[in-house]
Formats: sequence, C-alpha cells, structure tokens
Amino acid sequence: MHRIFFTLLVFSLFATPAFAALKVNDAAPAFTLPEFGKKEYSFSGAQTGGKGGTIISFFASWCMPCRTELPMLNALVPEVGLKGITIILVGVRENFSTIGRLLAELKVDKPVVVIDRDGKIAEQYRVLFLPTTFFVGGDGRVKDIIFGQIKDEAQVRKSIASIMTP
Repeated sequence: MHRIFFTLLVFSLFATPAFAALKVNDAAPAFTLPEFGKKEYSFSGAQTGGKGGTIISFFASWCMPCRTELPMLNALVPEVGLKGITIILVGVRENFSTIGRLLAELKVDKPVVVIDRDGKIAEQYRVLFLPTTFFVGGDGRVKDIIFGQIKDEAQVRKSIASIMTP
C-alpha cells in the first residue's frame, strides 16, 4: 500500500508540469492555422511590436459556455481594435462547415476565426477544457487567462487592462 502511494506521489510531482496550463508571463506559442474564409492566419506572440495585444479564445460548437461567450467577444472587436488588440477564436477539433454554421447561427462575424483541426495548438497552449481564453501582451507573453466561461464584458475589460500594462 505504501509503495503504491509513494509511486503515485512521485509520479504526480514529476508529471504535473507536463499537464499544467500555460501560466501568466509564459511566452504564448506561435501558430499558423487555416482561417475561416481565407487561406491561413499566422500568430507570433510579439507581432504587435510591444503595443496592443491579442485575445485568443479556444472553443467548440458543442460547448454551451462557448456558445454564450462568442457573441460577447464578437461585440467587443470594434472596441478592442481601437486599442490595437486582435481577437482570435480557435475552433478546436472541428471543421469549417461545423464552425461556419455555428458562427452564422450566433451572428459572429468580426473576430479572426481559425480552425485547429487536430488540436495541436490547443495542446501547445495546454488547454484542458473549453472555453479557455488567453490575453497576450504585445511582448508575446500571457498576461491573463480565463478558464471557463467569461462572465461578462467587465471581466474581459479587466483582463484587457493586463494586456495594456507594460
């Protein structure tokens, strides 16, 4: 019994970092993915030259909390765009037709929408559940993370303030 407990304890101590999500101040992984209605979109963490930033939200059509927050993120695009912030929605393990139907149904038409068909980018970001939203500063570092559904626009604005703070 003690050996099993000890083995599990040692495993959990060494395995935890491999499964842990990105943390604040970690570098946001760069990626290139197919963009909805276009060829592809490339994100490199420090693409804004130290200004502005990026909101990256991982979602899926079957995720009810995702369906609730996508229209809110869509509505924020003009406001955050004035601050030099881009919103990228990453559809995880789905295809363009499924995502296209969802976007049409929810009237989401403003953010950049990319498809992570095989889930490799979600794995790089260590997304454990959906939705998960990363707020990346212009320096390419994660400034804030919201795990689960975004409650309201005030929560997003608070996280946006973390992007804008040097």
